[in-house]
Amino acid sequence: MAVTREQVVDAYRLILGREPESEAVIESFLHVTDWRQLREIFLGSQEFAQTVGAGYSHALPVGRYLDVRGVEVDLRCSDAQLQQMFDRIGAEWKKFGETEPHWSVLVSDDFRQENLAANIDRFYASGKPDIDIHLNFLRRSALPMSFRRAMDFGCGVGRLTLALAEHVEEVVGVDISPPHLALARERADAVGAGNVTFEVIESVADLGRFGAFDLIISRIVLQHNPPPVIAAIYRRLLDALAPGGSAIVQMPTYIAGQSFAADSYLTSDQPSMEMNALPQADIFRIIDSAGCVPVEIREDGAAGGGAISHTIAVRKREGHQSSVRA
Repeated sequence: MAVTREQVVDAYRLILGREPESEAVIESFLHVTDWRQLREIFLGSQEFAQTVGAGYSHALPVGRYLDVRGVEVDLRCSDAQLQQMFDRIGAEWKKFGETEPHWSVLVSDDFRQENLAANIDRFYASGKPDIDIHLNFLRRSALPMSFRRAMDFGCGVGRLTLALAEHVEEVVGVDISPPHLALARERADAVGAGNVTFEVIESVADLGRFGAFDLIISRIVLQHNPPPVIAAIYRRLLDALAPGGSAIVQMPTYIAGQSFAADSYLTSDQPSMEMNALPQADIFRIIDSAGCVPVEIREDGAAGGGAISHTIAVRKREGHQSSVRA
């Protein structure tokens, strides 16, 4: 039996110490199987880690869901359905960009518009340790750390893009939300980041128009897309790697109780900030077909306790040419 509205409200009050921000947010948790899973999700959330849980270490257990015998995620869809899904996600994130752009990136009341002035520098400073963690994936494997061009996919307001700019000659921040990108450009101008550009995309295919990259990163982005869109974007990102280039991408690989089919998805209402997973078998097929090899795969807590999320570092084989022009 799924959790009740009252249980969700209690979780907000007892674990996060606040009231839920909207009825829509409450409804987004009503699919959760029971209170135990709900508790894991809240304790594993980024908000708990950054605010209530500061100084309290809550490690998600490993080895979860090993009793699961199958994953009901069907990636089949038509080109028209793929674009319809993309447009649907784009519309939701444009709304966030017009209302709560920074909060939509890091879900904490500190980064809501009414509190942002006092916390904006801390918001952007948080991108630096995140980028360092990304680069550690390559350092541990003794891979080259000199990059001419890099992409931050799902860059939002440029939190990671601007931090990445300190490590590369040129970085392109890519997103589906023009309001987020307008704020990213303002921040880049304010801090004098001259090696940064920001680009909007209106389809998955648009990712092919920016040339080849030595480094591509993406964090807490793909999980907010339906599985066929996650797969299509990931494939395009790996296609855009130059020979020898690396991609470090986070995405959930399993969500408890999730099932997906394009027809039912497109005919039903979804939470404004939906969460989805791409099964590992599909991820490995995409990596192989793109001429890449895994470098390091680490489980992370980026999707909360009800999901298994991985950060996946891959490298394009030297002899495998990018499918886009440099």
